[in-house]
Amino acid sequence: MPTYRYSARDRKGNVTQGVSVAESIAELRDALRGNDLYLTRYTLATTAADKAPRARLGAPGKARGAGGIQIGGAKRPKLGDIVVMSRQFATLVRAGLSITEALSTVAAQTESVMLAEALRQVRSDVIAGNSLAASMKKHPKVFSALYVSLVEAGEAGGTLDQTLETAAEQFDREAELREQVKSAMTYPTLVVAASIGVVAFMLVFIVPTFTKVYEQFNAKLPPITQMLVWLSDVLLHKSWIVLVLLVAGFIAFKHWVGTPTGHRLFDAFKLKLPLLGILIRKIAVARFAQTWSGVQKGGLPILQALEVSSKTCGNVVIEQAILKMSDSVRDGADLSGVLEATGQFPPLVTQMVAAGEQSGNLDEMLDEIARFFRRDIEYSVQKMTRVIEPLMTGVVGGIVLFVLLALYMPVFNLTNVMKK
Repeated sequence: MPTYRYSARDRKGNVTQGVSVAESIAELRDALRGNDLYLTRYTLATTAADKAPRARLGAPGKARGAGGIQIGGAKRPKLGDIVVMSRQFATLVRAGLSITEALSTVAAQTESVMLAEALRQVRSDVIAGNSLAASMKKHPKVFSALYVSLVEAGEAGGTLDQTLETAAEQFDREAELREQVKSAMTYPTLVVAASIGVVAFMLVFIVPTFTKVYEQFNAKLPPITQMLVWLSDVLLHKSWIVLVLLVAGFIAFKHWVGTPTGHRLFDAFKLKLPLLGILIRKIAVARFAQTWSGVQKGGLPILQALEVSSKTCGNVVIEQAILKMSDSVRDGADLSGVLEATGQFPPLVTQMVAAGEQSGNLDEMLDEIARFFRRDIEYSVQKMTRVIEPLMTGVVGGIVLFVLLALYMPVFNLTNVMKK
């Protein structure tokens, strides 16, 4: 497709310049209008430098994109953007529009710069003769493996509109699940941050004052007070060492978790945590069940459905159990039997999968499993919050009590010290 250098104005008359790939001037003008820009001048780019995509200059603090423009620092699209785009795409395909027309329309309507640019490039690849799934696969930061698999199944079975709706429902539920997880972690995070802040304040401002008093009387300090004074001295005069150690430890931990062994051990450790481990397992099962249900409805074969679903559960221990399960299913084993054999799924899951196999409505049973665990996660979050609130209050109180005891224990001996 031709590359154009253009000048455009916004509603306030500000001039914007940039480079864009478009099939025609009409498409370029439409793309710019979608961003509240109006084409005033254009030339056909001829040199390689001219054709290099650039970010357009706009109003200060704003970055907008159109056509094939690459926006520096563009954020990955949110799940909500993918959900809205999928529903629009499904509606347009169901209405009889061609794939290229539908892609052009949804690209002009989405608010995500990265998603809009990816859709335009997908459209170009489809025009060049590639399949929709293969074109989307080139953009893994925008379209996940699950999304591409659903689109591929929809293309093969002639049910693209249905699979796009399934994808929208899937990501909508995933967004809801993420919000539940975020709400579960908000309170503990705030309490821990407040505790660290209180302790740091006392070590920096209060402990040094008491230390000077003790030094004046040459008082012999208890071990607990000596430790507190040492911590205060480190924080005041050697904080760079602490910072270096923390950064080095974080980098080493991230590297270890990035290895297959470290990732598996850390995920196994998370599943064994009190309270939180149970919640993590429920979240993994809910994601697996709702993804499995979605790809089943999308028409994927059972083995491919299991493989795709395993990658969405968010825990490598459960993922490996599902992959082993798919090997057994390939050899002719029952789904419910191999699910139970993994030891990673609650009895409710295996019982409902067995009922789905016998009745022939496995996708409906998987939907029910996902629905049950979404509700259960919500209840578990509320229950965990009720348990954590007094627990964290006790922890914070214990820390403050420790600091106060360490500070005031020497005061009880100051009378004897002063007499001497």
